[in-house]
Amino acid sequence: METTRANLLSEATELRPVRVHAVWRSTGGVRQAVRLAGMIVVPLGTGLLVGSLLMWALGISPLAAFRTMLETVVGSRSGFTDMLLYATPLLLIALGYGLAYRARVWTVGGEGQFHAAAIAVAALVFTLPPTTPRLPGLLLMLAAGSAAGMLWALLPGWLRVSRQVNEVVSTLMLNFVGILAMHWVIRTVFRDPFAGILQTPPFPRVFDLPRLAGTRLHIGLIMALALVPVLLYVMHYSTYGFRIKAIGTNPWASRAVGIRVDRTIIMVFLISGMLAGLAGAVHVLGAAHRLIGDLSPGFGYTAIMVALLARCHPLGAVPSALLLAGLAVGSEGIQVEFGIPTDFVQVFAAVLVLCILAGDTLIWKGRSPS
Repeated sequence: METTRANLLSEATELRPVRVHAVWRSTGGVRQAVRLAGMIVVPLGTGLLVGSLLMWALGISPLAAFRTMLETVVGSRSGFTDMLLYATPLLLIALGYGLAYRARVWTVGGEGQFHAAAIAVAALVFTLPPTTPRLPGLLLMLAAGSAAGMLWALLPGWLRVSRQVNEVVSTLMLNFVGILAMHWVIRTVFRDPFAGILQTPPFPRVFDLPRLAGTRLHIGLIMALALVPVLLYVMHYSTYGFRIKAIGTNPWASRAVGIRVDRTIIMVFLISGMLAGLAGAVHVLGAAHRLIGDLSPGFGYTAIMVALLARCHPLGAVPSALLLAGLAVGSEGIQVEFGIPTDFVQVFAAVLVLCILAGDTLIWKGRSPS
């Protein structure tokens, strides 16, 4: 038993993020530092090169396209604000994905949990009287959205631990259920009779999230950033984080040393669902201010790429979310300027992820056993 526990501790420790001072104290400090730089620069550069070749194949100058995207995102206050609004739900969902993926729980259910939370928030908005005090009302709605996301994630979690149902399949199917459920609710319960599209009436202004310094940015951005150090502590410095790493490394050995694997996996599902639900509540109350048919442009799916780009690290999720949000917002500029479909940006983002994952595989495959 002691040997098994020692092996488990050794394997879990290897999953800790590499720190610069530890690298330079090691015997091969220079080699490790070069490898660290290569893990970021080489795959990212390769992805940009492949994306440039795709643009060139379409007859478009890559430099001109990238310049247009930058001007769209950072060249105007509106574009920069749009990027931050887009990045807020991405970051929240990606934080939950990163926690789950470290336990080898491959949930992709953020999209369904996002829409379940939106339904819960709308139900409260149209039920509570407009005279409801703002702060208690907003806290209740954020809590309801988070709870809805947790409940939406509970079913695939239970199926995983009790029936060994693959969570990729179950969460993916529940995504469509969540989206269609929201559409049904809009059509049958909350539809705006004066609108020609699928949407609800606007929410009362009293239920808008507070905005930051007179901009369109809302406090949900601060909430998302505040959760980054919380998830960092949970994943890397807490007992629960050690359990998650241990389960992801070797679930059988984890069970042998007394870790409650099934309970931990259920908690991973619930936390991931809670963060996705919070993302849905924040987006509805802070940006959309109503339910609409295309409420999400694919936040739950894009957040998968955010988590993978960040290598499931909370700090890495921030620049990854900003990068993919910038690509999404900048795609509107290149669509107008060059006629490139916005789907091209999704292809480009996927190429970046594939290059970075391929770079990780090649670098760590050649790593010495020591």
